[in-house]
Amino acid sequence: MAQADCMTTAIRELMSHQSSPNAMSPVRAAHAEFVSALAANPPHPIHPDLGSDDLEGRADHLEKVFAALHVYLSAIIADTAQHLPGGGLDRRYLDNLFHDVAADALAVIRNAAEEIREHENGRGS
Repeated sequence: MAQADCMTTAIRELMSHQSSPNAMSPVRAAHAEFVSALAANPPHPIHPDLGSDDLEGRADHLEKVFAALHVYLSAIIADTAQHLPGGGLDRRYLDNLFHDVAADALAVIRNAAEEIREHENGRGS
C-alpha cells in the first residue's frame, strides 16, 4: 500500500501545480497516470490449485488498482463539479461510495484467502 500512497501523493502534487496554457489538464494528467499505473501493475494469474497466497496477491493487485482509480475518479469528479452551476456534486458522498465498494471487494477476497489458509493449515472443515 505504501507504493500506492506514494503514487497518489505524486499525482496529487502534479494536479495541484498551476498549469500553463500548453500544460496537460489535471484530468488528462490523472488519466495518463492511471493508465501508467495499470500498465505497471499487471494481474498475476490464479492457478488451478488455488492457494491463499494467490488470493492475497490478487487482493494486493486490486488494492493498487483501486488507489490509482481513486485518484483518477477524484480528478474527474472535481473537474465535473467545477463546471456545474453551484458545484452541485456531492463529492464526499461519491468518495465514500468508492471507498465502500473498494473495501468490500478487498474484504471478500481477503476473507476467501483466510478461509483457504485455514483449510491449508488443517483447521478447516
